[in-house]
Amino acid sequence: MSIMLSILVAAFLLPAQVASMPCANIATTQTKPVRGRDGVAAVLKVSSEDDHNKNSHDCQAVYQLLTMPGPAGTPLVVELLTSDGDWSRSLFLHLNGFSLNGSRVFGSFSETGKFPSAYLFDYDTTDGKVRLIDLKKRLGHMAAPKCGSSFDVIGTTAAGAIVLELNSTQCPASNGRWLLSPTASNVRRLPQDASFLGLYEFKDGAP
Repeated sequence: MSIMLSILVAAFLLPAQVASMPCANIATTQTKPVRGRDGVAAVLKVSSEDDHNKNSHDCQAVYQLLTMPGPAGTPLVVELLTSDGDWSRSLFLHLNGFSLNGSRVFGSFSETGKFPSAYLFDYDTTDGKVRLIDLKKRLGHMAAPKCGSSFDVIGTTAAGAIVLELNSTQCPASNGRWLLSPTASNVRRLPQDASFLGLYEFKDGAP
């Protein structure tokens, strides 16, 4: 198991909305919804089928984020990524939730197989744009192979950087809170005394 695959599989053990399935013909799974402000909700979904390419007959997976303005609203479908790969490879979903102000949705998805992959997505509800972050490129240098690190998006900074919580029993040097900057390609540790904005927590009667 590659380092990034172990990071993502371990991440799905953390408390968040998660789902998984093997890549198969005409199959679908999705997470339970997370709630944002003003009744908005989000669901992370993956669908798979034969890619109908006669030269390969690989299994195609389509990742989508569904945002719903309210109980009676029509879902907005946000296309995240389409992948082609081995049949029966495992597809994992992990939906973290909304930023504190409700303008961004965070989550991740990953795959096993010949070419394992892992992506974190940052969806901006105000302009409809999605930023995909290749975690293999961004976090691969932070832990040695077989570290089995787990991560979770836990908030943002005032400047908009994503705050990640990393944990590993085998590689404690990587543990702690890290920043994924929206403008820089590097990942840096969040100072212990630095404050940040946690994700939105829905409560009955909350706006």
